[in-house]
Amino acid sequence: MHKSAIFSCLLALCACSSRNFSAVGEKSSAKPEPLQTASANALYPARVDGKYGYINRSGKMVLQPQYSGASRFSEGLAAVQQDKGGAVGFIDESGKLAIPLKFEFAEAFSEGLAAVRLNHNWGYIDKSGKIVIQPAYAFGGRFSEGVAAVAVLRGLVGSYGYINKKGELVVEAKYEQAMPFAEGVAAVRVLSQEFSFIDHAGKTAIAPGYSTAGEFSSGLAPVEMQAPEGMRWGFIGKDGKLVIGAKYTKALPFTEGLAAVQTIDGKWGYIDPKGTMAIVPKYDNANFFHDGLAQVWLDAALGYIDSTGKYVWEPKQ
Repeated sequence: MHKSAIFSCLLALCACSSRNFSAVGEKSSAKPEPLQTASANALYPARVDGKYGYINRSGKMVLQPQYSGASRFSEGLAAVQQDKGGAVGFIDESGKLAIPLKFEFAEAFSEGLAAVRLNHNWGYIDKSGKIVIQPAYAFGGRFSEGVAAVAVLRGLVGSYGYINKKGELVVEAKYEQAMPFAEGVAAVRVLSQEFSFIDHAGKTAIAPGYSTAGEFSSGLAPVEMQAPEGMRWGFIGKDGKLVIGAKYTKALPFTEGLAAVQTIDGKWGYIDPKGTMAIVPKYDNANFFHDGLAQVWLDAALGYIDSTGKYVWEPKQ
């Protein structure tokens, strides 16, 4: 639950004003986890009268609203906040507190670890709540493909590199911005340069050429670039060539076969990997699909839709 200027979003509790993953309950964009099969038993945070509980895929409330902040479940655990601005812990899918409320912020579990902040520094815990990588970073992102991007402070300036699960720096901390790895590459930016993509050795895989870039999924990555109409988002392939035209004002990576895009009129919809609009743009904001559902907003009201665009949870304030 912390907005990183580098990652723009990973995971935040609903009540936070920061936008990480996509704070559930906030209008924000997100960085997804790798493609996975939707679980019939998945739970999703939903808000009722200012409190958050959890619904199932049919829209039934199964964990009653009691949290000031609540994140999505990942690897069987979800970060929650009992009091607004209070400490963060993790619950299991029965609603039992599995890891005590003691962190300042917390990200989703990924590859068995979760980034947490203690005493203004980020480190990593396992599912028992044990600290396995000591809090020593200005920011810690989620693990993907065995590594996580972290910010290392050098004086007042933070530079991003990648650590492994032993906490060892495996890609030099020299980037101004760095995204999680996906499909073997990660989007990074060096000061005064455009975004490029690097491989796990830190070597350039796709040359600089994008003002902003997201993660690869289904062989495609969203990128922002100069178009005749101005700065627009499209999708590139692994060769760096544009596959889906740069015509959107914002775009998120593909998950579960769909990608959220914002059209020129400011409305969000979803496209398939061929660039065909699969869900008509009509939302004021939208998030990526996770476990079969996606968060969408009408003004400040949060709802959930399935892959056909049907509401499972009608938008509520």
